[in-house]
Amino acid sequence: MLMPIPDTTPFATLHGPAEIDLELFAFVERYATTLIRWDLVLLFGKNPDSEWTCIQVAEQLRRSVAAATKELDDLTYQRVLVRQYTPDRTTYRLTRRGTVRHTAMRLAQLNEKPSLPAVA
Repeated sequence: MLMPIPDTTPFATLHGPAEIDLELFAFVERYATTLIRWDLVLLFGKNPDSEWTCIQVAEQLRRSVAAATKELDDLTYQRVLVRQYTPDRTTYRLTRRGTVRHTAMRLAQLNEKPSLPAVA
């Protein structure tokens, strides 16, 4: 009696090669190098036209003001964020530079959890 030979094809070839979005990969490798930076990029990517103070950002991310301020300043130095300074307060917003802005917004959109279908 002959036994069937199991298919030994690797999993990846059954489902096709995985595609890597190089633009997103490079963006994450360059700018979202820590968890707090990841959170900041997602926060500003979800709200690209909003401006917040360090305290507001720290509250939204549930982080210390000192940690948030350091990372906000680093992302400003890297030109991901723009700092608006006035004597009354300092705010941060997502840059208007097309590539960086678009990629941060795409990353935030990809991070959204897909909604589950309604159960009847």
